[in-house]
Amino acid sequence: MAEETEQDEFESLVADAIDALPEQFQRLLERVAVIISDFGEEQDAYGHYFGDGVAFEGVEDRIVIYRDTLERDFGHDRALLARQVEQTLRHELAHHLGWDEGGVGGLGL
Repeated sequence: MAEETEQDEFESLVADAIDALPEQFQRLLERVAVIISDFGEEQDAYGHYFGDGVAFEGVEDRIVIYRDTLERDFGHDRALLARQVEQTLRHELAHHLGWDEGGVGGLGL
């Protein structure tokens, strides 16, 4: 039961991060699946973007937020975890918009 509560709390953090986006970016996510996964350690990542970008429709777009690595590194402080979830979502959304890793880093994400 405790694990289920933790999952619900993390899902709430992701939902809050989406709600914190400006409206035009929230609309973009209406066509992008946001998935929570526990395979971040295997990927050595907090998140991933999969797809061909906002300008194309050839591949289904999705953003994966890795609960396991985010909770491992930031779970000791809920406010810090919430900020990192939001930053990870914004980072992956920037990839959807066409920014490469260097460009996303230049945005402070």
